[in-house]
Amino acid sequence: MKLNLDFYKGDDQYSDGDIENELLNYTEKYSETNMDEVFEADIRWPIFYHLTNIRKNIIQWYPMKKGASVLEIGAGMGAITSSLCDKADRVVCVELSKRRATAIANRNRERENLEIIVGNLNDVHFDEKFDYITLIGVLEYANLYTYTENPYIDFLNSIKKFLKKDGKLLIAIENKLGMKYFAGAPEDHTCIKYDGIIGYANKKGIQTFGKQELKALLSEVGLKYTKFYYPLPDYKLPNKIFSDEYLPNENTIQDYQVYYYEGTKIEFDEKKAYQQTIKNGVFDIFANSFFIEASSQKIKTKVDLEKANLFPISEREKNFYQKDYTK
Repeated sequence: MKLNLDFYKGDDQYSDGDIENELLNYTEKYSETNMDEVFEADIRWPIFYHLTNIRKNIIQWYPMKKGASVLEIGAGMGAITSSLCDKADRVVCVELSKRRATAIANRNRERENLEIIVGNLNDVHFDEKFDYITLIGVLEYANLYTYTENPYIDFLNSIKKFLKKDGKLLIAIENKLGMKYFAGAPEDHTCIKYDGIIGYANKKGIQTFGKQELKALLSEVGLKYTKFYYPLPDYKLPNKIFSDEYLPNENTIQDYQVYYYEGTKIEFDEKKAYQQTIKNGVFDIFANSFFIEASSQKIKTKVDLEKANLFPISEREKNFYQKDYTK
């Protein structure tokens, strides 16, 4: 494992605050294989969110080609980095925050196929191209870090140059038309109810997209071939993955655990609403989140999602899923 500080300018531009010091301590004390032991004593939301194995479910099932190289942009506290290292021969992470990068290094201290680069992607130079580039919870922030008239297009164009000709961009992002938002959950980034549904009050802030918008955005930068997957309850803590080839029916839509943030008042049962979208063939439009493969060449990925090997939710972790938010 290599921690590369060549592009670090001494300023951690993104942080969840002082809680990250506690998270850093946990990554020093516990190995990645026994990280869930943390929850025996500390089940606070940020601890759970950053350290639970359930985060890995967004990539755990995905079949990468043999000998793959991966560029992980915006690796955070390393929620999925170890899974990428399991799948690829070489993984390069780019993370703005040195503190977060140190946590990633702690969690992957025994890895020999990982390089962590601390700094702004715009400042980093690569002498290689990658088979896969991941944007897991990253694309929506392009407005904040790309200072142009078309930040999303320009951001995608800037990273596309690091992708091999037959490479794939892997994106995980909330759907601004997700059913949970219609049910009353506040937008995940702005914390404003219905903000994404009405097109965002702040056009210069963080933004997510609907399915057709994402397809158009990717097509505009030359990634015209896309394949959509639908993680539930969302891409952050997925415990069920669907696709256009493996859509839910009225029974299987019950097979995931719903959660909402503390204090949320929900107006209706999203699972019951999903049953109606299934009947009318529009489930994909209202899925809470997307995982997307995008490429300039035809996508031939085959995976049996019915048999996907996902990390289960432990009894302790169910505390975050089984509260009644309708009261």
